[in-house]
Amino acid sequence: MIDYLPSWLLGFCAYVVHPLKYYRLSKESFFLSQDYLEKQRLLHNKAIEKLKCKNTWNCVFFAIYESVWKYDALYRLMERNERFNPTVLVCPAVNRGRKHMLESLHHCYDSFKKRGYNVLLSYNDEKGTYVDVRKELNPDIIFYTNPYKGLIDDRYYIYQFRDLLTVYVTYGFGNTKDFSFNFNQPLHNLVWRNYVETNKHLDYARLGGNNNGRNTVVTGYLGIENLIDTQYKVKNNYWKFHDNQRKKIIWAPHHTLEPVGPIHFSCFLDYCDFMVDLAKKYAEKIQIAFKPHPLLRPKLEQLWGEEKTNSYYETWANMSNTSLVEGDYIDLFLTSDAMLHDCGSFLIEYLYVNKPVMRTSNGIPLEDLFNDFTLEALKYYYHAFKTKDVERFICDVINGIDLLKEQRTAYVNEVLMPKGGLPSENILNDIINSIDHNENT
Repeated sequence: MIDYLPSWLLGFCAYVVHPLKYYRLSKESFFLSQDYLEKQRLLHNKAIEKLKCKNTWNCVFFAIYESVWKYDALYRLMERNERFNPTVLVCPAVNRGRKHMLESLHHCYDSFKKRGYNVLLSYNDEKGTYVDVRKELNPDIIFYTNPYKGLIDDRYYIYQFRDLLTVYVTYGFGNTKDFSFNFNQPLHNLVWRNYVETNKHLDYARLGGNNNGRNTVVTGYLGIENLIDTQYKVKNNYWKFHDNQRKKIIWAPHHTLEPVGPIHFSCFLDYCDFMVDLAKKYAEKIQIAFKPHPLLRPKLEQLWGEEKTNSYYETWANMSNTSLVEGDYIDLFLTSDAMLHDCGSFLIEYLYVNKPVMRTSNGIPLEDLFNDFTLEALKYYYHAFKTKDVERFICDVINGIDLLKEQRTAYVNEVLMPKGGLPSENILNDIINSIDHNENT
């Protein structure tokens, strides 16, 4: 019967039942409407005109988690360019309680301070006060590290900065089939620039975004820059043995013990005990770096309890031939010999180091999880459906067997490598040219 009610009445019923939810949905729809997106484009053009008169542009990076920070190369490039004045503002993650918010806030701040960034805390936990970005930092361009409404505090979400130039660089290589999830959240549509990995991802933005990808520019993926930059120097060694006698293997399990929207990759519970046994069995021939997704620990604490979770993590930290790695992974990738995982962004990223890599399966068909770009990349993977497949892969790594090496090398060189320069250079050049010459606006 309700199917025959007019739309206005259905809307009114939804409002009566849950007015706050209705308001949120209506607000989001408003910001994604074609009329509003056109107004947003005009606001960006006005902002560009103002910046033409400035010699130096204040750039503020809204960082939340160190683990998804991909802007290092771009920040360093800005430091050396007189047109840019970069600052990192560490913003609170507000979706998992105050304890987590403060822990992640200070961890991120301390890490970035050690890197020598010009970094500020957005929140003073003693006074309970927040940085007023406009008054205290006067930004010209704001860079986002996550697109999700409700993760960052609302005072720093893009709705508050519609009159400024805003930029988003994805924190993970886009691989799901859900183009709306990857390209049609409010932030994807409202930013001035959405820099993407490949021409294929530009096609996805045009298909999935309400703005038809109008703000999207292909630059290559910032997250892999230090993996391919021949000038980059490894700074951290996460391995307990530094000789070549024990092969260095990464195990990186994902956090999706239960589905999160279109993402359900994890098969951690099927392999968690086996991987410990495997490390012990081949202790004289391999060392394993346990590199869990940052969200795996809190989800295991809900499932296992805090004591069991801590014990499991400590096992990896304390075995003679294993390490627990929870921070940056670039140096880990570069110093490894192989990788085993069920993650999302790592699926493409590790291919850039061109070493043997295996994906463990949770039984869901790959075609149900990934877009066609990623399905093509998976042809250069080894695949595990049972524990014996993993052990066979480990033995091949020990013995230097890599049957996919030649095909994988061709794929990396022909498809994955960014065109026209390093991604950071492409982004910086696009910003300068777009402001100075009104290109791509």
